[in-house]
Amino acid sequence: MVEQTQPLSEPTRPQPLRNIIGNILRERTALLALLVLAVSVALSILTPAFLSSRNLTFVVTGMTYDLLMALGMTVVLLLWGIDLSVGSVLGLTAVVTTLLLQDGVSIPLAIAIGLSVSALCGATNGFFVAYLKIAPFIVTLGMMSVARGIATVLTSGYFVSGLPEEYRAIGQGTLFDVPYMVYFALIVVIILHYLLRNWRPLKEAFYIGTNPEAARLSGMRVAMITLAGYVFCSMMAGTAAIFMTSRLSMGFFQFGLGAELEAIAAAVIGGASLRGGSGSVLGTTLAVLLLALINNGFVLLQGSPNWQNVITGAILIVAIVTDAYRRRKESRE
Repeated sequence: MVEQTQPLSEPTRPQPLRNIIGNILRERTALLALLVLAVSVALSILTPAFLSSRNLTFVVTGMTYDLLMALGMTVVLLLWGIDLSVGSVLGLTAVVTTLLLQDGVSIPLAIAIGLSVSALCGATNGFFVAYLKIAPFIVTLGMMSVARGIATVLTSGYFVSGLPEEYRAIGQGTLFDVPYMVYFALIVVIILHYLLRNWRPLKEAFYIGTNPEAARLSGMRVAMITLAGYVFCSMMAGTAAIFMTSRLSMGFFQFGLGAELEAIAAAVIGGASLRGGSGSVLGTTLAVLLLALINNGFVLLQGSPNWQNVITGAILIVAIVTDAYRRRKESRE
């Protein structure tokens, strides 16, 4: 009798270094973290001023406005939408809030009214998109012109100054030499990251962005969640306006000019898709940080500021092409 033996299973082989690198490159968050590290190391070698506490504070403070708007844009892109009006909403909120403060309105009331204006802009966008089924590009493009036009009319193109000292402390105040606004942005990042993973309405946003009709047939409140997404996006722009006006001690109708493109770029580079259904808070945060470091590098190295937009645009194009390739590969599989 011949004794049968079970074939020995092959020992688990360590994953080749090439596969490990490939997995990192396919993971958007890990890739962005590596790019942030690489740019930081390069700048620290090229210019010692990069690692100074003053410069690092300047970087994280300056990126706060972009981060807040990019987080709002991430939610809208997640829902297969887009908001071209966030820069104009920032400018309108800045003008309304500072004009009220200039007229003697209390700080809490002025801020509440300013944020209400931004929420109203977002609700208008969301209503036309979610309930009247008008293309987001058209709706928000119209709101971009309306909001900027109202801000211009209210100020006649002049700066709004003479803001109370207590209001200026919101943007200029620090804790352990770190501005209050940086702490606020960090809290928003943590909360939004948690809610996207655990809160049902935001978890449903992924399905809504992937297939709105299927989500509606499944009983999801597609219109309401879409409306809320646009309101959140506009309120993030309004919050950025509060910090910007208090830090700069003035309001101006051109605040936020072009900010919508920077918000879209950061969100897409961070992993959000223009076709909806994907987005990452951590990815968006790292993308904003990466762009802020690149811009800071141009300042420290006295490079031409015109190249900043070129590099940002190039990174955005690469991110879009990568996303399109990934989606096509997934559809084939």
